[in-house]
Amino acid sequence: MSKKKSISVKYISEKCGVSTATISRVLNGDSRVSSVTREKVLEAFRKYNYKLPEKNSSSARKKIGVITTVSNQDYFASLLHEIIDHMADFDYSVISYSMGRGRFSLRDALMTLYDSNVSGIIIISGDYISVKDMLKPSIPHVWIDCNDAPPATNDICTVQSDQYVSGCLAARALISQNCKHPIMIMGTRNSIRKEERKKGFFDEFLKAGIVLTDKNIIEIETSKDGFTDSREAIRYHIAKGTEFDSVFAISDWRALGAYTGAISMGKRIPEDICIIGFDGISLACKSVNITSVQQNTRRLAQCSCEQLMHLINGEEVPEKHIMIPTDILPGQTLLQSNQL
Repeated sequence: MSKKKSISVKYISEKCGVSTATISRVLNGDSRVSSVTREKVLEAFRKYNYKLPEKNSSSARKKIGVITTVSNQDYFASLLHEIIDHMADFDYSVISYSMGRGRFSLRDALMTLYDSNVSGIIIISGDYISVKDMLKPSIPHVWIDCNDAPPATNDICTVQSDQYVSGCLAARALISQNCKHPIMIMGTRNSIRKEERKKGFFDEFLKAGIVLTDKNIIEIETSKDGFTDSREAIRYHIAKGTEFDSVFAISDWRALGAYTGAISMGKRIPEDICIIGFDGISLACKSVNITSVQQNTRRLAQCSCEQLMHLINGEEVPEKHIMIPTDILPGQTLLQSNQL
């Protein structure tokens, strides 16, 4: 897809040594930008003949909306950063709306963004079926990690990580450590991603001759503190004498909770218990170098932005349903010599 030939916001940001978000703040007259930075950006606009939007004209400022939840802050923050960066190439600014752990509904978020005169909306980890009756046909929508499954989503644009293969990768990594009694820490919220990841994990162990059941699952309330609840769940099962030699957690924060809980009970990681997380981008992952299934947030954002731009421009979308591969980010919670 060809991009705009004229000078872009991203080009200006690189020349000024500031983020595209800062450029957007200058364009929107944000008082948080220092006078020195503002003048440097304005000077770059003049130098490179960047055409400024007309003042006091909201329609002149092209913008899209991004709706997120906060159940996995690092993942959403990374996605939002990448979306802002990619949309800057098309001279679009981004308005983000967080549903705040269920305090606001997806319907509330959509109505707010519709009132903000956005050209399109990217919805992260949201439903489609529950809001399809209120979607504005004149405003394009793209879903990252849609909670609903085909065939209900066949007519919308979706982008997501390959959840089934992610589950397979996690299982292979643990099987390579000779783990035979895994625990999978999951959230309670139902979604197609959750089920696909579980299926991949279970199927891979079955290929190794190990049958897993729901007894191998620990569900933790999605809206609660994943780190603390995972830590206490692992402490409880160790104290109870539950037989397990490994943990696959639905996020790096839950993996870090499991790690902390096991260490506090005198277990060695990875000699006694192997741990693998999910995302590979969070502070939790980096804090103790947790082995993780890594999502490619840059590619997720790029594909969703390109889909949205095709829709905004009235063009046919070349690929409406995009699956992004994941891989294993090595860490110290698996034995190094056996990591895939």
